[in-house]
Amino acid sequence: MDTQFLYIHRLSLVAIGLWPYHRTMLVQLQSSVFSFMLISYIIVQLTAFITTEWTLDFIVEILSTLFFLLLCAVQYNCFWINTHAVKRILDNLQYICSELRDDNEIAIIKRYGHIAKCIANGLTLLGMCCLIIFTLVPILPRIFGILFLVNKSEPYRYIYMKTEYFIDQEKYFYFILLHLYAVQYIGGGTLLGSGIVLTGYFTYFCGLFNIASYRIKQAMQIINSDKICNWKNKRDIDKKISHAVDIHRTIIEFIEVSLYTFEGTYFLLIGLIVICLSLHLFGIFQAVCVVYNMADIVIHCSFAVGILVCSLGGNYVGQAVTDHYNDIFSTAYNIRWYITPVRVQRLILFLLQRGTKPYGIKLGGLYTLSLENFASLSTASISYFTIIYSLQK
Repeated sequence: MDTQFLYIHRLSLVAIGLWPYHRTMLVQLQSSVFSFMLISYIIVQLTAFITTEWTLDFIVEILSTLFFLLLCAVQYNCFWINTHAVKRILDNLQYICSELRDDNEIAIIKRYGHIAKCIANGLTLLGMCCLIIFTLVPILPRIFGILFLVNKSEPYRYIYMKTEYFIDQEKYFYFILLHLYAVQYIGGGTLLGSGIVLTGYFTYFCGLFNIASYRIKQAMQIINSDKICNWKNKRDIDKKISHAVDIHRTIIEFIEVSLYTFEGTYFLLIGLIVICLSLHLFGIFQAVCVVYNMADIVIHCSFAVGILVCSLGGNYVGQAVTDHYNDIFSTAYNIRWYITPVRVQRLILFLLQRGTKPYGIKLGGLYTLSLENFASLSTASISYFTIIYSLQK
């Protein structure tokens, strides 16, 4: 596997205490503290309901950030609890890639490793831009006297997440701001790190499916050359088709085992994404059409863009895996299987039978990662936004 990809992969998880190797007591303590920080901020947001009069705008403002933090907390604890699964996926990928001997196959997996690295760099850049925006929003009014949110005499109001600590929030403004920044970077690092890792894994899965297609194409060249009567060519065909079927079956089992660990959690995250995106769309509408608050516009747009990018990235990767999976059968259909040895015919028949069933990465047995379902997810978020708007009316 591409060592540069592994470097980014390792760095992103080490920063948030989720790297599956070398789980020392200090790393376990780091993970515990990070998890506690996320949960504690969710609690202080919920306590705001105790001291503040409930209105629809207030409820939407609280829940829009609370559900986002809940999404980050669920993601973080899922990776923390299942570090063994993350390690097993990486070990198996390294083992499969180390078994490749053909120069063209090595070139294919390196190309997909480069794609994974570019995706990681792009996600990191986007994540850093969002974190910089969220870092500057609370302190710019204090530095430059720009009244983003409310009166200058109430500096604690510059914090874009409403909380209740039951203390003098103006006096302890910097401690509250420190808590916000800690949660902000832990949550952002969690989404960024997990996104880089999962996207990288599935990019390598696509590369391995491409290698299976390449092996079938190599066998097809021998079949189409009319030299199949040669005993050596028969053995080469048998070997290439067998290796293609083996790597195909291995990757399918690999994906299924990986999904068994994470699918329940990620199905829950799909629901949180829909709700969170709906609330932020309503927040954008309120900020633009009702009060025209530039700070709220920037904050809600940043949250909405981040959620959409994460959702689009996950569904696009799922669509890519499905397309690469189907490409294997498109290649197998073009083979003159009827002139191959009997054992090869059985292997090709196995591939063709698998190709009759649609394949997709399913979460919870209901939601399949695809571009079509991403459009459905966005449509559902807009529908819930209209419901919230009608409730306001």
